[in-house]
Amino acid sequence: MAKKRAVRKIKESVRPQVVQPAKADGMVKIVIIAAVMVVSAAAIGFAYAGARDYAKKEAAGKEAAPAALTPAPVSTAVPTPAPKPAHANSIPAKYRYLFKQVKTKEEIPRIHLEDAKYLIDSGKALFIDARGKGEYNESHIPGAICMPVGEAAGLIPQMKETLAGKILVPYCHGVSCNLSVKVADSLYDAGYRKIVIFFGGWPEWTAANMPVERPNVPDRYKKLLNRPDAAAGIQDITAEEAKFLYDNMMANFFDVDTAEAFENIHLDRAISIPLSTLDAGMVNYGGYIDQKPAVVYSHDDGQTARIAVEKMFNAGHKKVLCFKGGVKQWEAAGYPLNRK
Repeated sequence: MAKKRAVRKIKESVRPQVVQPAKADGMVKIVIIAAVMVVSAAAIGFAYAGARDYAKKEAAGKEAAPAALTPAPVSTAVPTPAPKPAHANSIPAKYRYLFKQVKTKEEIPRIHLEDAKYLIDSGKALFIDARGKGEYNESHIPGAICMPVGEAAGLIPQMKETLAGKILVPYCHGVSCNLSVKVADSLYDAGYRKIVIFFGGWPEWTAANMPVERPNVPDRYKKLLNRPDAAAGIQDITAEEAKFLYDNMMANFFDVDTAEAFENIHLDRAISIPLSTLDAGMVNYGGYIDQKPAVVYSHDDGQTARIAVEKMFNAGHKKVLCFKGGVKQWEAAGYPLNRK
């Protein structure tokens, strides 16, 4: 009996353990549920991470969007039209006659300062200085060319290209001077028809303090072109300074000694205006005195010249110089004189 119990125990010890069906189903369910939970958690994590990355990329994309991709605002401004060339209708009516061709010499307009200014500002006019070369070299209207009346006929063919297409505006010493009229006639005879005479001329231009062109004067002589503020500031000049002005035709010379002294000896090209008749002389030669610096001299120690020059200044002639040495210094320097 005992032997049978022992055999039974041995058989039971080696018998395979069989899991009960109920217990096995419970374990499977637990494993499956755990797996599902793990997978779901992973899926939710991946979905969240993906959504977060997408949101970041979307925001970054908006911030980094190129400016060029942003539509430019539509302008409502009306574009400025390109400038059109000036034509006859753009010229004020009162100036249109200046640009017309003349049919006869008698039709050539005679103008004054206002019209002359309009022409020079238009850029379509060429001013022509009919005075002498010396006067032109001393100073002239800016841009003007030199055409002395005695040389006009020969110069006009040579200046064909310069004259072409321009309103030609001769000028000289003003209304009392016919040099500009003669040059205008020469231009007309050569076939030019757009001609206007600046009849006010050089005196009218300078009286209005309009700009002028001057030659290159050495520094030591530039002071001779200054205008004094008062009679006491009138310069006394030397024979050398007087000779510079004389040689370059940059001044007009006036002998204020007696008519008899002038007849005996005087500087060439000088004008006789005795001190005793100076008031009448200033009336007769007013435009000539103001044309360029006036050098006043006499034959004595210079006292007569000094009285005359101050009187001229006080009468309104501001461009005056006193050559006190006069005839004596001029002769001592060996400069030419006219003698009786």
